[in-house]
Amino acid sequence: MKRQYQNLEVIKQKISMLKGKDVRIRLNKGRNKIQFFKGRINEIYSSVFVVQIFDDVFDRLSCTYQDVLCGDVKFRLIEKA
Repeated sequence: MKRQYQNLEVIKQKISMLKGKDVRIRLNKGRNKIQFFKGRINEIYSSVFVVQIFDDVFDRLSCTYQDVLCGDVKFRLIEKA
């Protein structure tokens, strides 16, 4: 998602639309530590969602909707050719 959304309900809807699709994830861990992942949103709960990571040491990442709201987690859909 490129745009910042001000409403958690809108963020939840956008993430639920991305469920099962391949995404690129930008994770800001603070103090100039930014990590990039490729993965798929597999599980969605009321306050968190789980991303299955494709090519890294760990296999999943859990994020809150607040992380997306404040800009610590950003998504971009991977278009298949």
